[in-house]
Formats: sequence, C-alpha cells, structure tokens
Amino acid sequence: MRILLFILAILAFLAGGSVLAAAQSAIHEIEAFILFLIAAVFFSGAGIVEAVVLLRKDMAYLSKQANK
Repeated sequence: MRILLFILAILAFLAGGSVLAAAQSAIHEIEAFILFLIAAVFFSGAGIVEAVVLLRKDMAYLSKQANK
C-alpha cells in the first residue's frame, strides 16, 4: 500500500509539473497546484502507512522479547 501511495504521489507531482509548465491561464495553474496538494496527501499517507508498519514490527519484536 505504501508503495502504491508513493507511486501515486510521484505521478500526481509530475502531472502537476507538466500542467504548470503548459499553463495558459490561471485555471490551469490552480489545477496544477491542486495536483501538487494531492501529491502531498499521497506522500503523507505513504509516510503514515510506513510508520504503522514499522510500529507493528517493533511491537512484534517487543512481544517476542517479553515472552522469553
């Protein structure tokens, strides 16, 4: 899931950059910055998922240590 979110973040960022580079009006610039915001949301989502995965690994390790 985190890899998918990271890939989507990269794609949204690249799409925003290409829309911004070819912008002909303010509407296109707004669309580009909305894509940048979407990329930021995807990237932060990937970071949250990664943190949860690491927390689960740490909890499993601590659980094993406590049972010894």
